[in-house]
Amino acid sequence: MAVKYLSSIDLNKNELQNAKVHVLASAPSNPQEGQIYYNSTDNKLFFYDGSAFVDASGDIKSIGTSTSTTLQITDSTGPNPSIATVTGAVTNGGTALATGDQIYDFVTASATSVAALGAVASNVTIGNASSVTVSVSGDLTVPGDLTVNGTTTTVNSNTVTVDDPVFTLGGDTAPSSDDNKDRGIEFRYHDGSNAKLGFFGFDDSTGNFTFLTAATNTSEVFSGTKGNLDINGISLAGSITSVDGSAPTDGQILVGHTSNGDMQLATITAGEGIDITNGAGSITIDAEDASETNKGIVELATTAEALAGTDTARAITAAGLAARSFSTSIGDGSATAITVTHNLNSRDVIIQLYDNSSYDTILADVVRTTVDTATISFAAAPSSGDVRVLVTKID
Repeated sequence: MAVKYLSSIDLNKNELQNAKVHVLASAPSNPQEGQIYYNSTDNKLFFYDGSAFVDASGDIKSIGTSTSTTLQITDSTGPNPSIATVTGAVTNGGTALATGDQIYDFVTASATSVAALGAVASNVTIGNASSVTVSVSGDLTVPGDLTVNGTTTTVNSNTVTVDDPVFTLGGDTAPSSDDNKDRGIEFRYHDGSNAKLGFFGFDDSTGNFTFLTAATNTSEVFSGTKGNLDINGISLAGSITSVDGSAPTDGQILVGHTSNGDMQLATITAGEGIDITNGAGSITIDAEDASETNKGIVELATTAEALAGTDTARAITAAGLAARSFSTSIGDGSATAITVTHNLNSRDVIIQLYDNSSYDTILADVVRTTVDTATISFAAAPSSGDVRVLVTKID
């Protein structure tokens, strides 16, 4: 007989070893919630859930295949209808199950387009060949930053618009040493006869900006024919250091050259009577004094100097020459001795008389009374204004 316990047994969390569940051919009567037994007929373990005994092993008893493409599930009631498992290549809208190889082929080696990737939180590798073409039927928008790591980036677009007003060339970080490469824009064009390569930018070897219309790119170092600039004006903060590759010398200036159609460096040279001194940033032009043997600058004599007639360095003007002579008409019909005041400050004067009507030369007595006056005497008084007197100073 089995020992009956009328109260619960507390094993105090110790193991119940070598125990056996109550074995019955059918469910016991008057069960309590949580009661278990082993059904020897079904060979299953049952527990009571408060309303009925439940198979502790669950509903699904086994999963197997009836054919190579059919999956069969068996529960407590027996085999259920089979589920066909058909595999096929991955296609847009397809319903077949794909194998791992088929998925790999689609995403990597044989894939040429991706309909949708969804939200990708990690790196994505497209293709494993040397060249991959990604075709987008509409516009492609990259809302975040775009970084392209490679050797060459080619953009085949008719129009490229960039909001950033500043282009940074030569790296995304400050260089730590001089790589001896030029920086700028390389462009291609056709001059009507041949395809050309041009360059505009910074020449690393000279430290100057340069513009080349026939350029040669040797590992990002440019050489070639320098081009022309067509601009409205220029403002220099510094100075012009060379023209046509030559540094200017003291006193050189830019002079137009008609046949060449350009400006060239030239030096002003001295001529007869002109002295040129070319200094550092200056030109001094001096005229030599004129002499009987040398062309040069002549200072004009004053009237007093012209009258004095002793200065050998100054020239006499027409007015100065006129100041060395005097003329007047005399005669009043009564005076036979007439004083003529010429103010030539010299007795070395030539005095000539002629008739104002016939213009014949007249001879009369002439006395050089002072350095500024002369007295002319006639046998008979000449009529009013009848005699013309000419006085010329002689040095």
